[in-house]
Amino acid sequence: MTTSVDAGLRERAARLTVSFDGEAWILGRPELGVFVAVPEPGAVFVTTLQETGSLAEAGERAGEVAGEPVDGTDFVEGLTAAGLLDPPAETAPVRGHIRWIEGVGPQAAARLFGRAAWSFYAAAALFVAGVLVSQPDLRPSWEDAVFLPSPGLSAFTWLLLGIAFGAVHEAWHWLAGRAVGVPAIFRVSYRGVYVVFETDLTQIVAVPRNRRYGVYLAGMAIDTVVLAVTLALRLLGPPAGVDGFLAAVALFLIFGIVWQWVALPLRSDSYALLANALRCHNLYRTTWLTAKGRLFRLTEAESAELAEAGERDRQIARWFVVPYVAGIAVMVWMLVTVVLPLMISLGGWGVAQFAGGAIGSAGFWEALAVAVYIAAQLGLPPLLALRERRLRRAGALL
Repeated sequence: MTTSVDAGLRERAARLTVSFDGEAWILGRPELGVFVAVPEPGAVFVTTLQETGSLAEAGERAGEVAGEPVDGTDFVEGLTAAGLLDPPAETAPVRGHIRWIEGVGPQAAARLFGRAAWSFYAAAALFVAGVLVSQPDLRPSWEDAVFLPSPGLSAFTWLLLGIAFGAVHEAWHWLAGRAVGVPAIFRVSYRGVYVVFETDLTQIVAVPRNRRYGVYLAGMAIDTVVLAVTLALRLLGPPAGVDGFLAAVALFLIFGIVWQWVALPLRSDSYALLANALRCHNLYRTTWLTAKGRLFRLTEAESAELAEAGERDRQIARWFVVPYVAGIAVMVWMLVTVVLPLMISLGGWGVAQFAGGAIGSAGFWEALAVAVYIAAQLGLPPLLALRERRLRRAGALL
């Protein structure tokens, strides 16, 4: 290999980041969103290339760590195939850019997740637990969902609550990522049959695992604070109409927090916590392939992908497949027994309102609100699934 080729290789290797996550080394191209876990010899190979630009020396140092010869040419071909040595991405508008939140600097964001802040979040959680245990009348029930005279307006208000609290939840994830120096992107996505806000924190793999927990817990932390404020206001004995709204808010938040803890197979916040604690790199995808292989048949490409997954991911996926499949079953059960009956009931009510009310009347607008709610709940998930599939094929989404 000539010197000029070595110089070019050194320049390409310089674009890589190298970090240790406690079990494996992560080679990354943050601007491309590409990250690969490798054993220590792989990290030594790359850092040597960055230092000397010599393929031979990189292979020699990596071989000393591995205890066996390392073929530098093969390793470079692997880096190239993974996209780690690709040219820099062309400058493009930043997707997911939100001006009002981009103005929060890392130091300001860090104050929201320091020891004092987490003590405050913990105090809020203890307050919520204490109120729910000691005040049975403040425990929300499903009847609290219909807190307005009109079911249609109640349903539409729930949609607005979902947008508002979902945005706050994800904003706190974004701020927590900013506090540890991880850029993030907002987008609207889906979990099964549910439309959700999502914060893409792909680059968090470059952060040590012990610093990731706060980012994963941030959304539930702010949910708990809002819930504590809601319950505190209810303790003050507000008017019936206000109390009904606060009860609906409490129901919404409690359902959301519980959902985060039980929806492990749907990539919830608790899934991220578990995958991080178990030191897995792509547990979700590995579990999906394991489940499909047991229930159906993998394609040749999928079989190769599963074989190339990390040993620990495959080991954990062997038992994680059980809650994964159980979660899918529960999601289908909820769809059949809760979501669809609610949609049918609201749809029937809306049709009756359309039939009995003149265009422009209060009943007409309430029925229209119900139609929007049903369309969002049932129509957006498949549309978002098709969109994300298209983006993944184009390489624009991980």
